[in-house]
Amino acid sequence: MDFSRFSNIVNGLPRDSKATYHGTNPATGEALYDVPCASEQDLDDAVASAHKAFASWSKTDFEQRCRLVKDFAQAFLSYEAPMKDLLMKETGKPRYMADIEIRGSYASMIGTTTWTLPVETIEDDTKSATVRYVPLGVVGAICPWNFPLSLSLSKIAPALVAGCCVIVKPSPFTPYTTLKAVEIGHSLFPPGVLQVLGGDDKLGPRMVSHPDIQKISFTGSIPTGKKIMEVAARTLKRVTLELGGNDAAIVCPDVDIEKTAPAVVQAAFANSGQICVNSKRIYVHESIYKPFLSAMASVVKKMKVGDPFDEPIDLGPIQNSMQFDKVQEYFADCEEKGYEFVTGRRECRPAKGKGFFVQPTIIANPPNNSRVMAEEPFGPIVPVQPWSDEADVIERTNDTNTGLGASVWAKDVERAERIARQLDVGSIYINSPSRPDWRVYFSGHKESGIGGERGLQGLLAYCNAQAVHIYK
Repeated sequence: MDFSRFSNIVNGLPRDSKATYHGTNPATGEALYDVPCASEQDLDDAVASAHKAFASWSKTDFEQRCRLVKDFAQAFLSYEAPMKDLLMKETGKPRYMADIEIRGSYASMIGTTTWTLPVETIEDDTKSATVRYVPLGVVGAICPWNFPLSLSLSKIAPALVAGCCVIVKPSPFTPYTTLKAVEIGHSLFPPGVLQVLGGDDKLGPRMVSHPDIQKISFTGSIPTGKKIMEVAARTLKRVTLELGGNDAAIVCPDVDIEKTAPAVVQAAFANSGQICVNSKRIYVHESIYKPFLSAMASVVKKMKVGDPFDEPIDLGPIQNSMQFDKVQEYFADCEEKGYEFVTGRRECRPAKGKGFFVQPTIIANPPNNSRVMAEEPFGPIVPVQPWSDEADVIERTNDTNTGLGASVWAKDVERAERIARQLDVGSIYINSPSRPDWRVYFSGHKESGIGGERGLQGLLAYCNAQAVHIYK
């Protein structure tokens, strides 16, 4: 397989286009490979092919669908080495992060095949009623740039297992690994069951408004998610919206500072802060605030930022220029307001001056209404505030329009659980950075999303419930 040539896949065949676009290596600023830009006709053809394939794929034996998805996972993993290099080129993430993403994607695909669609039966003297779950139809999966493989395959696998047909749209910033993954796996399925279309900013809205797509699964920003929900309402499409968060980490006074500080740093700065469930606000009890902040700073100052192919590194670049410029706004605002920089300063470009590099930065005790506290920078700049009263820190944590995730750090696990139960978020991690698990439902509260993914509930999100009542 040629990992430098890319095509869309429509009706079981590669499809090119006169119009092309390309991603950029964020560590060097160099243009990557050209890929075809899907047209409106390409989308119509893909939807027609998926609609036709759904008639038989939806009736394919459930165990057979699972076997084919397992085969897809094995075929995907057989290209682990070139896929890892490609992922590092398009995202800029370090090799260890690329390895986590690829291995995690494989585990998630295999794990999805272990679920069974439940059948519920209720019976009394007059009737029996059976509730079963049937596939929705054609699914449009619109995927982001921070984890292009895992966040596309975590949509593809449950949709296929459920009996849906899938059209995947990768981010134009990171189209390559998703295009190649579908190229690896599509021939295992009947034509039209698994397709991929890369394209420009027009393609996503066309998918959302298309009358013959029954569901949109989207991972991305809150503003885009709101637009999708508005347009999807016109055809009453089902939607799964996994959106942004401003996750808090609450550090209790009884922690072992030397052991906990490095873990909290990892929770905040992994993937250069470009994870939806990174810790983006850190609250440390006032009794240990200064030593804990010092311990965090010591870890951060040792982090190596650079090109993922210049190993070893801890953090790679910001993935794209648009996000790089956004992150710079937070640095500028903190400098303008006179907030204390414990570590880091603005940009950290290499000598050649082309990569989107930013030094990991800690801001000490900015006010609650500061941009860096109230918004999601999605980059390696993290504020740390002290707290003294448990009720107050819970209120501060919940005082946001988002509710994706949070973490609580304490030796007293009973106290940590008590705090966790009062947080208005979808996923809470006690004494750990965020570690989404394919077995556990992942969802957001408030503006962090609608619906969710992973776990049995994530599989059922690609189904309609159907009740059959039989009267005696």
